[in-house]
Amino acid sequence: MTLNSQALPNYERHLLAAMAYFLGRDPEAQAKACLCMYLRQAEPRIMAQVRYYAHQISSQTGQRVEAYDLLQMIVESPDAVTAALPHLGRVHDDNQPDVFS
Repeated sequence: MTLNSQALPNYERHLLAAMAYFLGRDPEAQAKACLCMYLRQAEPRIMAQVRYYAHQISSQTGQRVEAYDLLQMIVESPDAVTAALPHLGRVHDDNQPDVFS
């Protein structure tokens, strides 16, 4: 995955530039650091959601699915996860533009 800080919304791009400047980092490296920091801080919330849906799949199929197994499935085969959770729904409607797309 390559990050392009130019693809960020204007205000966030400026904040990233300031953060990178004060830390003496390249903006792309700082963007990666910010993303990693956010993901690690959000890990409990994300994994709670993964555990919940692993339980849903386990209940539907009768086969135990562990959270980290589902996490790996999401990485390797998101379509299979979508098929296993057809009523999951999305936070962002596929028909609407997303500022980060």
